[in-house]
Amino acid sequence: MLTVLLQWLPLIVSLLAILFAWFMIRRERLARQALESKFAATELVLKNARQQSESMQKQFQELRAGTMGMGQKLAEMDHQLESLAERQGELAMQDPDGRLYSRASKMVELGADVNELMEECDLPKAEAELLLRLQQMHQSRRR
Repeated sequence: MLTVLLQWLPLIVSLLAILFAWFMIRRERLARQALESKFAATELVLKNARQQSESMQKQFQELRAGTMGMGQKLAEMDHQLESLAERQGELAMQDPDGRLYSRASKMVELGADVNELMEECDLPKAEAELLLRLQQMHQSRRR
């Protein structure tokens, strides 16, 4: 019996080695397939990330261009505002009577009466009364 066992032992060991090799090859193939599927998924994620990055870059460029345009518009408006303020100052300096009436109008808003207007602003009585009536009409419209 020992001789029979010794005769079959190399065959059994060979079959076990072949079976083990087949199992290892199959396991390696399954691992390779899993890695390939993970690699494909990673490539897809990378492609999507690149597309999103490009989209974000385009949006950023559009926002940047819009911001630059808005900055230029604000600079132009600031320049126009300064120009208007200068013109307004020039007009106020050219019209001394207008300054008198502006002062009188402020005094009326603060509650001055006809006599105060006549004394402080050198206005005739009719003009002082007119300013008071205009102010009263203006206040009644606001209510």
